[in-house]
Amino acid sequence: GRYPPAGPPRGTVALVGHSAGGWIARLFLSSRSYGGKSYCGAALVHSLVTLGTPHGEGSGPAFRGVAWARREPVPVRALAVGADGTPGGSSGAFTKNAYAFCTQDGDGAKLDGDGVTPISSALDPDGAERLIIPGACHFDFARLGLIVPELAAACREGKQWYGSDSVVADWAPWLHQVD
Repeated sequence: GRYPPAGPPRGTVALVGHSAGGWIARLFLSSRSYGGKSYCGAALVHSLVTLGTPHGEGSGPAFRGVAWARREPVPVRALAVGADGTPGGSSGAFTKNAYAFCTQDGDGAKLDGDGVTPISSALDPDGAERLIIPGACHFDFARLGLIVPELAAACREGKQWYGSDSVVADWAPWLHQVD
């Protein structure tokens, strides 16, 4: 095969990829050539955690890399983390449009997720364990109040994001579990 199947940790590094960083980490892990280079990172990495990563099929050029990564299961022990509690139909134009971008049919109003990535896309990677964190937000949008006012208001009112201490406490212990 191209690389050993997922199983016991082989490397000494754990990768944590947030948003697009999650599928970019999958490119690094693969032994297939991407853009003329094979990175073979699976030989160095024992685990991958993706946080709000759009792993599903979507529209637009950004999803060409996602489509490339979807051709094979994640080659290392993996955890896909997603959130629900921010429905596209009632959360504002930014969320509805972000969800639409992450789907093939373009209807973000019927989806739920973290405000940027629909949960169905975040939990999509073949070969990964899945964790849903109810109510978590994609990012600390309080910093971007003028750009996404509805998500910024939710964060100012206490909505936690994947990097908040309380949410990290939900997914980080998985890194210490070894089968």
